[in-house]
Amino acid sequence: MEQIPQMPQPTLTPDQLRHGYFEAIKQYTNNFHDMERIEEAPLPIQMAVDKMHKFMRRDGSIQSESISDLSLTFKDIDGLPQDILSLIAPWCKVRW
Repeated sequence: MEQIPQMPQPTLTPDQLRHGYFEAIKQYTNNFHDMERIEEAPLPIQMAVDKMHKFMRRDGSIQSESISDLSLTFKDIDGLPQDILSLIAPWCKVRW
């Protein structure tokens, strides 16, 4: 039986991921459409991009974890953490 060759999975660089998170924030806030670079954005938005990068790298479904006897507790995921939302909320524009 012939094996199907595995297609290489595209990997994104950290800069590409950060740019993607910035694009998501621009859509969420309906703001900053004229900015291409993250460095042009206000500092709270830059901080939100960095926090999103850290948040997305870990398994967000794990609420707590123990080493001895391996105990994991999972939580429901509903959007982004409140600390990220509080950074970008003041920059949201009303959509018409």
